[in-house]
Amino acid sequence: MKKHQKKIKAFTLIELLVVVAIIGALAAVGVVAYNGYTSAAKKNVTKQNHVLMVKQFTVMVVDFDVYGSIDRKLNGGKIANYTQKNLAFDCPAFQHHFKDIKTPYADSVARDKDQDNQAWAGQCCNYGKEGRTYIWSKDGGYCTFSTYIDKNELVYDEIKWSD
Repeated sequence: MKKHQKKIKAFTLIELLVVVAIIGALAAVGVVAYNGYTSAAKKNVTKQNHVLMVKQFTVMVVDFDVYGSIDRKLNGGKIANYTQKNLAFDCPAFQHHFKDIKTPYADSVARDKDQDNQAWAGQCCNYGKEGRTYIWSKDGGYCTFSTYIDKNELVYDEIKWSD
């Protein structure tokens, strides 16, 4: 009696290795592209946050000129009404007003320590820190907003609040 053996079709070891190598190459390209996308997204969010703070501050200056007062957040989130312009526009104190705007560069340690705000009071150093906006007073009644996008890019705005 003759036994019929079924011929099992299967991939050879070489074919499997080629497929694994192709998948590995595609994954490497994907990781590089993903890192580029996330880096660009962080920069764009930081720039948009800067624009948001500058616009909101500008609106508050106009509101004060029209209505004679503004409401501003204090440390801890409490809202205070200001009727004296020099107190209303104490520039560094606006870090509390903008506390809800978070930097996309914050890692889990910064978030745990509640140091993930984009707005910080005062001037920083020559290089700043990625994703942070430093708010400080400049002579002549100006508030300045200096946002460090990365080591090579700074976005800077001045808003005149005094008469």
